[in-house]
Amino acid sequence: MVHSCKKESRLPFRLRIQRNTLFFAIGFFALLSIFPQTAQNQNQNIPLISQTANLDSALNESILYFKRMPEDTKIRILDEEYTNKEILKSLADLQMIVSNSSDYQMQTEIKKRFQLIDLSPPNEPPTITGYYEVRIHGKNKPEREYKYPALSPPILKPDKNGEENPIHFPRERWNEKSLWEKYSKPIVYLRLTDLHLAQLEGSALVQTETNESFRINYAADNAQNYISPSVYLKGICPSLKPYHLSICIQSKPNEVTEAILKNPRYIFFEKETLSKSNISVDVTGPLGSAGIRLVPFRSVAMDKKIPLGFPILLSFQTDFDSVNNHLVFVHDRGNAITGDGRLDYFLGSGVGIEEFANNLLTKGKVTLLLPKKETRRNQQKVN
Repeated sequence: MVHSCKKESRLPFRLRIQRNTLFFAIGFFALLSIFPQTAQNQNQNIPLISQTANLDSALNESILYFKRMPEDTKIRILDEEYTNKEILKSLADLQMIVSNSSDYQMQTEIKKRFQLIDLSPPNEPPTITGYYEVRIHGKNKPEREYKYPALSPPILKPDKNGEENPIHFPRERWNEKSLWEKYSKPIVYLRLTDLHLAQLEGSALVQTETNESFRINYAADNAQNYISPSVYLKGICPSLKPYHLSICIQSKPNEVTEAILKNPRYIFFEKETLSKSNISVDVTGPLGSAGIRLVPFRSVAMDKKIPLGFPILLSFQTDFDSVNNHLVFVHDRGNAITGDGRLDYFLGSGVGIEEFANNLLTKGKVTLLLPKKETRRNQQKVN
């Protein structure tokens, strides 16, 4: 089964956030110049690649992903074809570079071993947004406002008399208790606005009334297109940010409920038990695509044209500060994350991250690191 956080589209709010967020974890550097189209990076002076927390974890997730693949796997990207062995070797090289090199050596070794390919749509820099893992409360049984189930994927039964596959039912059908009791099972009962956030972000950390803590991860969807509640709430809610709907629903319960339920797209979840002895939710994120564990500040979602597991250098600037050549990895996909250079940055679940992620919308620079073929590296040595 393929797992993915499957983020949906977001509203274009500019970044306005105080310095007490965890943004310090990714470091602050001057922003590089932004290239308007996909091209090989000719800049010979690669600035510092910030070596902050979680880099080893993210690299290991990429390595484990390729180790799970059949040995004869081949991946083609930008007119280059790579074997699984070549990719694993390049990731091992990168791991050695970031672990054992000084800043200057790191720049030299990366230029020696990788092609730097700038990814961008025509005539403009790529769009960068952020996403995070929601923290919410739930109930083991429906109670008052906690009456909306987070459902497991429907049990697929052989079609009889041309009966439609239930997984493709629109959201309005999954609001019917008689239907979901027939085809699915509830994991936990949530408030509608919290269920909406969990489905929007693709995962959530849940705590119940019995103090049980667990994670719900994206497991499947009904293949319908996402429609934001904001389409129907203009002029009704003071703020249309997704995480502010829980405030608006208190004064406009009917309008907000109706707007959320008009979204035809429905996300199903699977439950992940959290072990108290060996997991820290501040460091270990939810499952992204293909079972890759997301790492805060190191995992990103990109278009399917960019293979999972590949390293990226990320640079962007906001009203708050700028990030320069931050090493991240393609660990996830998103329903709305499409196009050249389009990138959604996973920020974890720490204090202040919710507002940061919901307000992050900027342009930046996205550079793909492609392993250089041995023949090309040998030619460079001769020259």
